[in-house]
Amino acid sequence: MTDTDQKNCAVKTAVLSDIHANIQALDAVLKDCREQGAERFWMLGDYIDYGGSPLETMARLESLNIEQMIAGNHDACLYLDTVRSSATPHGRKAYEFTRSVVRKNKRQFRMLETIAQKPVAYVPECRTLLVHGTPEDPYWGKFQMGEDPDDLFRVMEERDVNVMMMGHSHVSGMLMKSGRKIINPGSVGQPRDGCPAASYVILEKDTVTFRRVSYDIDAAAEAIRQAGLPEYLWKRLYQGK
Repeated sequence: MTDTDQKNCAVKTAVLSDIHANIQALDAVLKDCREQGAERFWMLGDYIDYGGSPLETMARLESLNIEQMIAGNHDACLYLDTVRSSATPHGRKAYEFTRSVVRKNKRQFRMLETIAQKPVAYVPECRTLLVHGTPEDPYWGKFQMGEDPDDLFRVMEERDVNVMMMGHSHVSGMLMKSGRKIINPGSVGQPRDGCPAASYVILEKDTVTFRRVSYDIDAAAEAIRQAGLPEYLWKRLYQGK
C-alpha cells in the first residue's frame, strides 16, 4: 500500500445502508456524522421504499460528498426487470407508492437510475468490497451475523479483500478472521435488531465504530401514514424490527 493509499484509507468514512425513505432518521444520522467529523460517505443501497419521504431523501443524498454508492434491491427493481420487488403485502404497497413517485419525478431520482446496475463496488486502495446483499447474490442475498461466515471469508481471500461491507439484513455487526473483517452497519431508516435508533458505522484506519442515533420516529411514522402505506410499516419503526 502506497503512502497515498494509506492516507486515503485513513479518511474518516461514514458507511450508511438501508435508509428506506426515512428522512428523519437520515437527517439525524447526518448530524451525527458531522459531529463525529466524517469526511466522506460510502452508501450500501436501499435508499427508498417502505418510508414516506423518497423525494426528500434523494434530495439530501445529492447534497453529500458520496465517494461510493451502490444499489440495493429496492432501488434496482424500479429500473431493472431482472431484479424482483418485495412479494409481501406491505412490500407490494410500498413498491407501488414508490414507483408512482419515481415515475412522476424522474429527474429527482436520476441518481438511482445511474447506479441501478451497480450492487457491488471495490475500493482497491483500502482492499474493501461494498455489497448490498452478498457476493453471490448482490441484490437479494442476506447474511445474518449468526450464520457460518466461512464461505464469505473464502471469497474475501480469493479476491484479496480485507474488509467486506454488507447491508440488506438491517442488523449491525462485525466478524473477524485472520485479519479480515465482515461488517454490516445496520439500517439507518428501519433497524431490525430490536433497537429503534438509526444505525451506521464510521471507519477510520483500522478502527470500526458502530453508531446508534435517536430520531423523531413520530414524524417518520406520520410520513408513512400520510403516504397511505400500511400501518405495519410505521409501527415497526417503534419496535426496531
